[in-house]
Amino acid sequence: MSTAAPYELVLFDLDGTLINSIDLIVATWQYLGREVLDRQLSRDEVTPLIGLPLRQAVASVVPDRPDEVVRLYHEWNVAHHDEYVTAYAGMVDLVGRLRDAGLRVGVVTAKMRSLAEHGLDVSGYGDLIEVACGVEDTTRHKPDPEPLLAGLTRMGGSLGSVAYVGDAVWDLRAARAAKMPGIGVTWGAGNPDELRAEEAVAVVDTPDQLAARLLG
Repeated sequence: MSTAAPYELVLFDLDGTLINSIDLIVATWQYLGREVLDRQLSRDEVTPLIGLPLRQAVASVVPDRPDEVVRLYHEWNVAHHDEYVTAYAGMVDLVGRLRDAGLRVGVVTAKMRSLAEHGLDVSGYGDLIEVACGVEDTTRHKPDPEPLLAGLTRMGGSLGSVAYVGDAVWDLRAARAAKMPGIGVTWGAGNPDELRAEEAVAVVDTPDQLAARLLG
């Protein structure tokens, strides 16, 4: 690893950070709006739900039918997944640069592990990234620190050598609670002003700015 790199391990959020799945998530929720609520959900209604565990998000919108709505969500989302999901421009190259510099890279996500792994594969990350923690791996979820700490343990890292990168305020709050440096990115679902209002090492607008923070 380059001596200039401030970290040995980088943990990433997935949706809105590494993969552009925002349109898929919005479209899935809009399908649910038509099927379950008999109304069209706006993008502005959906984006605050991104990054939360699905059951928690569903409970906030349709509290009386969670099992049915979660099932419908998964069925539609999986069926249309590959039509929508791509890597954000420059991010596969960035992860490659991190690996070339000797850093280890993992994902901590509120998504099911199997779907997270599939999303990484279809968006071109291949074997560059390990899914360190999926939603089924912990009982508590972001902004609680448990998923980040579980991912850190699974990757064999230690506090003081790791950063967490995400596009939502939940990510930055989880990083703060885990005592990890948190870095926000503005190309996902999060509101840039809200991200900048959180306690974080940095909030960046481009993969090049992120690389400068992670590689020194």
